[in-house]
Amino acid sequence: MSQGVDLDAILAEVREQVRRKRESGVYSADVDALLRMELPGGRRLLADDMKDPVGALAETLEEDAAYDPTSRRPVVGPLVTLTRRVLIGLLRWWLEAIVDRQERVNRLLAATYDVEGRLAPSFGERLARLERWRDREVAADLHSVYFQARFGGDEPVIRRQSEAFVDLFKGKRRVVDLGCGRGIFLELMRDRNIGGYGVDLDARMIAQCRERGLDAFEGDALAHLESLPESSIDGVYARHMAEHVLPGDLIAMLRQLRRVLQPGSPLVFVTPNVANLSVGAHTFWLDPSHVRPIPPDLFKFYLEVEGFKRVEITTFEPSERHLNEDVPDPTVRANVKLLNETLFGDRDYAVVGSQPFA
Repeated sequence: MSQGVDLDAILAEVREQVRRKRESGVYSADVDALLRMELPGGRRLLADDMKDPVGALAETLEEDAAYDPTSRRPVVGPLVTLTRRVLIGLLRWWLEAIVDRQERVNRLLAATYDVEGRLAPSFGERLARLERWRDREVAADLHSVYFQARFGGDEPVIRRQSEAFVDLFKGKRRVVDLGCGRGIFLELMRDRNIGGYGVDLDARMIAQCRERGLDAFEGDALAHLESLPESSIDGVYARHMAEHVLPGDLIAMLRQLRRVLQPGSPLVFVTPNVANLSVGAHTFWLDPSHVRPIPPDLFKFYLEVEGFKRVEITTFEPSERHLNEDVPDPTVRANVKLLNETLFGDRDYAVVGSQPFA
């Protein structure tokens, strides 16, 4: 059986022999000059770039790519030469823009990495600070179980809210609960023989789901949707998940859902109703992992512009406190009613839509 040829070892041996003969004076001045001569591509004969990668990179960046358009073919040579020069002139502005951009990228990479191929210390420190800042911004080390117990809402209340949507998924076999949390909606689906599974970033929440015998796993919602084949799920439910992601990621999720949902499949997103000023100004911010509130009309627009059909908004969970509207003056009564709607309206809303059939 033949063995592979170690080209690097052969070249290293050749270079070593050349070095020894050059030092011993075997090569004449003409031969030594020939060894230093640049090849057509601009590289020196037997140049060993890997021994000085930074120097070789700088040398490569400084090289000009020369091209002689002259054609020496008989008769048609002048016409070919003229055509080449015209094409070069037309493409020069475009190529120069590409070259300038690539040179900037190269220099940024050279500044980012040190000579040993490791991240430059300043860059690594900045990256570490950015990661720490993101974790601290959303209180990533907050114990989610304790948070859910204090602010996540009583389970009977969440179950009652979720029951209003579970029948939308009747007869479905593969519904995804994004940000499934403790698995309350997954239990409701299981009780109604609806097939589904959950995805959540929080390992503690996933552990609680599995303790209940539910199908759930730890993962990022967008990454999970991106991993799914086309038309592979027949429904999606997401309660209090959308406000935890950046607007661009939410749009990316909707676009992935257009790809992976089967025709006619329902989708439901439940989120705090920030049209209620008490929610938008106070209770929304009780969760430090909330990124940005989503006004109902904006969320409805998101679904419509991404192509979902029959998009509707439903509000629910009235505020416990409100102003007394039992006043004799009709003008005052109308103003009190408006204040109640603005300050003490429904605390949650759902935007509901469906995947089009065509």
